[in-house]
Amino acid sequence: MSTPQRHRTPTRPAALPYGPPYLIGDPAAARRDLTELRRALARSGVVAEAAVARPVGRAGAIAATALQRGHRFLVAVGSDPLAHAVLRALVGPQGPRWPDAVLGLAGLGRQDLAATFGLPDEPGRLALHLLGPNLFLADVGRARWRGPDGSERVGVFANNAELGYPAEVSSRVPAAAGLGRLGRLAAAVGGLRASRSTPARLELDRAAVELRLAGLVVANGQFSMGRMKVAPRALPDDGRMSVIAFQGEPLTVYARSKNLYYGDHIPHQSIREYQSRTVAVATAEPLTLTLDGVRAAGGPPLQVDVLERALRVKV
Repeated sequence: MSTPQRHRTPTRPAALPYGPPYLIGDPAAARRDLTELRRALARSGVVAEAAVARPVGRAGAIAATALQRGHRFLVAVGSDPLAHAVLRALVGPQGPRWPDAVLGLAGLGRQDLAATFGLPDEPGRLALHLLGPNLFLADVGRARWRGPDGSERVGVFANNAELGYPAEVSSRVPAAAGLGRLGRLAAAVGGLRASRSTPARLELDRAAVELRLAGLVVANGQFSMGRMKVAPRALPDDGRMSVIAFQGEPLTVYARSKNLYYGDHIPHQSIREYQSRTVAVATAEPLTLTLDGVRAAGGPPLQVDVLERALRVKV
């Protein structure tokens, strides 16, 4: 005769400091990760509402509706483009739209932004993390660039703004994430084929340089291009951006992929590294521009400054 199983009552947290989490997932997360995270939260006594953004760009509208309904703890479940769309609902070019709102990051192995904060990727550990009280006040980057019609465009980013080869790779990573290492290789090769270098002028707080630019990363977070530690000295609350400029040709950057992954690619004679509150770059030829891995319409000239401590991040 089998032993009767004792019913386990879910452990209910004493209080939810930012209210119940509202989960917004991308289509890849909807296949399994979103369900597993909700189940893990339920085991702690928390029933979390969830929505899937199809396409990912709809996440911004979903987030805005959730905020209007009174939710103040939005969790981006999935890729960096998804987190970027949620960010835009929380923070605009003039600063926070909802000063009391909190962004949770559930990268589940697919998000560069979450990696900077060292957040767990396993759903069970992630659920416990989301229910804790710790909060981080993060800077947000503000970018201005030239749109296809010649007018100025303005946007924000939580992780990084990229030009050239890094932008081409980052924009391809989400689609290839399910293929693991093979997917990252495909993103790198595709980025290499689509990239070229160009003469450029880079202006910072205390320096101005002219160089042949293969790629530029203006980083608030440390990771980009598919969990590569591109800006190992970036701190998302120091009021500055970590600026990594790759000189020469895109192939030179690609050849250092292993070093980029571990963050030991600097110092190097082909890479310039700066810390600056403002960044301006003009290029002789057009380059692809991405914000948090999302392609922007248009490109350089690009200007970046910092909205200090504009984003409340659950850590």
